[in-house]
This record gives sequence, C-alpha cells and structure tokens, in this order.
Amino acid sequence: MKVAEAELAVIRAQGQDAVAALQLEQTLLDRHRLTAPFDALVVTRLAETGAVVRSGDPIFTLIDPDTIWIQAYIDEERAGQLALGQPGTIRLRSQPASEFTGTITRIGVESDRVNEERRVWLTCSDCPQQMFLGEQAEVRILTATRATALMVPEVAIIGFDGYRGTVWIVQDSRLSRADLTFGARDDRGRVEVTGGLPDAAQVVAVPLQGVDEGRLARIGAAP
Repeated sequence: MKVAEAELAVIRAQGQDAVAALQLEQTLLDRHRLTAPFDALVVTRLAETGAVVRSGDPIFTLIDPDTIWIQAYIDEERAGQLALGQPGTIRLRSQPASEFTGTITRIGVESDRVNEERRVWLTCSDCPQQMFLGEQAEVRILTATRATALMVPEVAIIGFDGYRGTVWIVQDSRLSRADLTFGARDDRGRVEVTGGLPDAAQVVAVPLQGVDEGRLARIGAAP
C-alpha cells in the first residue's frame, strides 16, 4: 500500500512538472510571436524566415486600411482660406475618370520652405477599397462659394501679387489701365474682382501687347 501511494505521488509530481514545462514553453512561444496591435495590412516585409533579427530591428511595415489619408501640397498663396472640415474632390491617377469625396482632416503647421507649399491631409469617404500607397492624386478643395462674382483670368492681370494688380479695361469705347483688388480664385485660373473697377467699365480678359491707353476698342464676347 505504501509503495502504491509513493508511486502515485511521483506520478502527480511528474504531472505538475509537465504542466510547468508546458507553461514555460507557452511563455517562450508567446514572447516569439509577433501580434499586430490592430487589424493591419502588411506593406513591407523587412526580414525573411530564418533571418537573425536583433532587438529593435523592424520586421514588417503595417498600415491600418481604414486610416489611409490623401496628402496634398497647396501653394502658400492659395492656402490662406483652408480650414478643417472643408470638402474636397480627389481624382486618383489610376482612375482619372472617377472623382471621390474627401474632407480636410489635418493642416500642416509648417510650410515647405523650399517649395513654399503647405501640406494638407484629407480623408476619403468613398474611395476604392483597395488603395495604393504613394499614388499621385489631384485634389481640389472648395473653400467658399459665391452666388455671383466678376471673374478675371489671372493671365490678364499685370503685376499680380495675390491681392492687387493692374488690368486693361474698356471705358467709353477706349482702352485704359485700372488698379484692382482681387479675392477668391477658382480652379480654372480665374480671380474674383473685389474693388477698383470704374462704373460701366469692362475688363479685357486677354493679355494685351503693344497697345496704348486711349486707343479705341470694341467690346466682344469673353473667352
């Protein structure tokens, strides 16, 4: 009887040793298992199976597919009216015939000193499920709307500094110059006239070369 009890105790001890060994192996396995902190998509594999990896070395580059942003570069001269939440239209280079809806989510606090551009990030609400990182995109951002506005092609403005400039006008059937102030711009290269235009005068919408003030002019259809 004593021998049987001793053998049972030995078997129980061996069972406990086996459980402890299993727990040790499980702990070691968990320490060598890589788990992403979110439902991720692998973009780049930086190490292959069997490679020696030192502590701190990257192995994978991961992204969250639900947090892909579109980065746009906006000329500083045109970036003054940007604000969070403004809508934008996104056109991917791989799908030039399709337009997608975006919203400004972040505006960079530091401009690029070389290109004189401001970085803006947009989220896309209806972009394709499969997006390709680094793909070029065209972005148009709507900053304001006007019920009516007098728009002048920017190429027709002389000495334009973003706010003031000189244009040719037709007044009393003769050409003259006028210094005007300007406001909003559109995506067709036109600028809104906000002040300085004499009454009953009309702006010449094409650049003029070799003409003098006071010359007779006839008003035609705007291009």
